[in-house]
Amino acid sequence: MSLRSVLLCSIGVFGLLGCDSEPPPVDGGFDAGFEVDAGQPLTCSSVMQLTGLLDGSVTATFDTSMTLTRPRDLGLVCGNTDPELRWAPQEVIEFTVPGDPGSTYAVEFTTNQPGTDANFNTVVQVRDSCEIAPTSAFPPACFNDIARDEFRTNGSATVAGGSVLFFIVTGFSEPPAEQMTVDSGTVEVSFTVRGAEPPTITGGFFRLANDDSRIQLTGMDPNADVRGVGLNFYGPDGELLDIYGDGQATEDGDVYVVNFDSPAATGFDWTGGAWVRGAEVNLAAYLRGRRASQVRYRVFDAAWGISEPFDVTIDEATLVGIGETCDDENFCRPEMVCSSGACVPGTAIGQLCDRATDIVVPATPEMGATITQMGTTGGGMGLITVDAACVADPNGTIGAETVYKLDVAVDNFDLDLSTDNPGTGMTDTILYVRGECPDSGSVLACNDDAAPMNLQSTITLTDLTAGTYYVFVERYGGLMSGTVAHSLDVTVTPVVPMGGVCDPATTRCAAGTCTMGMCS
Repeated sequence: MSLRSVLLCSIGVFGLLGCDSEPPPVDGGFDAGFEVDAGQPLTCSSVMQLTGLLDGSVTATFDTSMTLTRPRDLGLVCGNTDPELRWAPQEVIEFTVPGDPGSTYAVEFTTNQPGTDANFNTVVQVRDSCEIAPTSAFPPACFNDIARDEFRTNGSATVAGGSVLFFIVTGFSEPPAEQMTVDSGTVEVSFTVRGAEPPTITGGFFRLANDDSRIQLTGMDPNADVRGVGLNFYGPDGELLDIYGDGQATEDGDVYVVNFDSPAATGFDWTGGAWVRGAEVNLAAYLRGRRASQVRYRVFDAAWGISEPFDVTIDEATLVGIGETCDDENFCRPEMVCSSGACVPGTAIGQLCDRATDIVVPATPEMGATITQMGTTGGGMGLITVDAACVADPNGTIGAETVYKLDVAVDNFDLDLSTDNPGTGMTDTILYVRGECPDSGSVLACNDDAAPMNLQSTITLTDLTAGTYYVFVERYGGLMSGTVAHSLDVTVTPVVPMGGVCDPATTRCAAGTCTMGMCS
């Protein structure tokens, strides 16, 4: 799937054509590069004509399978296939919007009606010209599936009263076989018109937090139906970034569209926010790589009414840890969430840490000790992402984890950990230690392979103080199934001050050597 389709489908832009299957990167037909439709010149005098009813609905019913003329090229923004290939039949409705030309109105339409064949994968394109295909992607001009299992269509547009719109009603050409849908049939399409004012933006920010990006906006909206925001990004010299790599940067084409988190706070005064997670689309890495300096926001509502632009600087967030204050400038590190102004573990991470197995090592200030802890790790994906600097392949950071809680009462000690034992067998492990279980910023050490040809793991930490430490044994890769065993050696070596009692086999003198049971 193309980058444009990956972004639009993955971030939840509802109703856009292209999520059924992959559109080609370019239009390869004989009309490539032209906005005017392929085929014979259009004559719009014979199309179906409707006039909308303010605060009411009008309906049209027809059978697209009866259409014999060559279909129109819907354009690249509608995910079209090569116009030389077969196209689904189409019908055109010329729709006059009622109301005052000085006011804006929402035109909402749907083919999810009793008169539409349930297996007809309908597509609707909105135009302000019958002859010319839309070329901008924001707001959308093409609308497809209502949901993953509902292939009829909902859509909307916000325009001035008295406007004339052209609706091309068609089907998804050659729909995927697994959908068991068809590309033509009987359609009942309903149009509803209501008064609508676009939202406005009064404030906001855009901040990068590790691999994630945080969007936060406030504004006003008389219709209380704000849904999301379109973003343009600008480089270090103020140039608009060509985020889709087609060689042309345009404000209505190079738009990154994000739905606000649900439920968004709506009302006349609204607040909308969203996270773009790096695990899904690493927008943060892209923006850092392009040295992006500014973002332009345009908020949209349920009828694709678009606000005036609002520009903000792209900032780096301050990351804080467990129990620390979180707000609009201080974001919790990954695996934690902000709750009542403080960072707390996310639900799943909190449960993982609560299940940590206690390890007791019978060490004293004068004598160290070693224990062997047997354990298992499951298959599939884990919850914690290991720092990529720890592993040779970042794909190894997603395996299931087992957590051990180690309490040490010795004031000063060294800690040695190893899965390089017969009990681990052939399991490829990753080993790491944290001071706080749910806080990714408290990692003290991490090891993937003990040696170039040794897939087990070893860690040595020196001069630790008494307290609680969390040891993680992770299964590399995360793609295997089933449960595997591991054997973890844990050695606590007390560090003895000068003049203290020592054991040369199990302690280390902070200075000097252990002579006749004393550090000197």
